Amino acid sequence: MTIHLYDDLCMMNEEKKHKFTATIADVEPFVFNISLAEEEIFRRAAYHVNELCQRFRKDQPDKPLQYSLAKTALAFAELYYRKSEQLAEQSRMIDEFEKSLDAVLLSTE
Repeated sequence: MTIHLYDDLCMMNEEKKHKFTATIADVEPFVFNISLAEEEIFRRAAYHVNELCQRFRKDQPDKPLQYSLAKTALAFAELYYRKSEQLAEQSRMIDEFEKSLDAVLLSTE
């Protein structure tokens, strides 16, 4: 009985996973096992990837699907790295500000 109670407590702490099917461009749908909390971000990501891929395909209809998917991947990778660098710079600025603030506070004591 104790083991069963322990199992129930462990299951309560675990987020339940469910299957999320993504369809990107005309590629065969694929499945992710995600928590309910993650579903919204996956839906938004799939929507925006499809929108951008469709725009690339419309702009250059003579190019193969792989071309549009590659451009889409590069666009999102570029955004990721640009935002990562921006966050790192903001973190450095906050650290410098905190050091300056500490120096001001310590000099008034």
